[in-house]
Amino acid sequence: MTRQSFSFGQLKRDERPVRIGFFLVPDYPLMTFSAALDSLRQGNRLIKRKAFEWVLISADGNEARSSSGLAFPVDCAMAQAPKCDILLVCAGVNYTESYGPALFSWLRRVYSEGCVLGAVSTAVFYLARAGLLEGRRCAIHWESLPTFRSEFPNCLATDDIFAVDGRLITSSGGTVTLDMMLYLIAAIEGRDLAEQISDQFNHPRMRRQDDVQRMLPEDRFGIRNAKLGFVIRRMESSLSEPIEISELAESVNVSPRQLERLFRTKLNKSPSQFYIDLRMARAKELLIHTDLSVGDIAGVCGYESPSHFSRFYRQHFRESPAATRRS
Repeated sequence: MTRQSFSFGQLKRDERPVRIGFFLVPDYPLMTFSAALDSLRQGNRLIKRKAFEWVLISADGNEARSSSGLAFPVDCAMAQAPKCDILLVCAGVNYTESYGPALFSWLRRVYSEGCVLGAVSTAVFYLARAGLLEGRRCAIHWESLPTFRSEFPNCLATDDIFAVDGRLITSSGGTVTLDMMLYLIAAIEGRDLAEQISDQFNHPRMRRQDDVQRMLPEDRFGIRNAKLGFVIRRMESSLSEPIEISELAESVNVSPRQLERLFRTKLNKSPSQFYIDLRMARAKELLIHTDLSVGDIAGVCGYESPSHFSRFYRQHFRESPAATRRS
């Protein structure tokens, strides 16, 4: 079975609000939680309807105390948590004290049910411990980055401010969480609303996920076209669950034929070939820098089977995945 394409816009429902669950680990950082929650409140206020709703969750249903000592009552324990469209795990410096098989099992179940799973700051350790981040791009606070890379060498940890990989979204914490939430809100309800929220918070610029480390696609590929840059960013954030070219074209209000012409004029490639190049580059990175099996890499890069992936890889690089790994 092929992986179904995913975009955050699919979360929008006319009949009900998008539900975001916040799983609060004891000693979670208050700033990151406040940035996430208040961006949703502000969005509802500005759009004059309940576009978002939220539920607060803890492991046992008891109040959740932040690292600053402030405590909040929660709505339920994780075992009784309602189905959420997005679940964000918030954790701080004492994250290992809450390690437990029940939590990791719950996270795996929530993700298997189709939920978007997010982690803020050290909460990325929970997703990794649950086995959900192997071969996946993730962001983590610079202070914890060396430890994370050592403990989870098969996860693609970056020093980007936040990272999106399919239905997984991770933030390095602090004020970055606001930028991550604005990204989600823009994808679900439109960029205009996200910009209004940013203005309300005196946040002069909505930062991109790769602000810290990587150049923008416009700079990396030498292009000066906003629509093309937007499409490339969507491609790069959905390598594991590729989006149909027609949907990418629709997202920038052009026809598939117009998008094809734009790619060929600016990049001398079709959109499909460019997308394949991105996925192949990710595959080669995983083969060289991780111990993931070829089957796992095939899944991470959006291919339905190892044989299908290997055939494309050999055509692309003129060598087998095994040969790349040996070299």
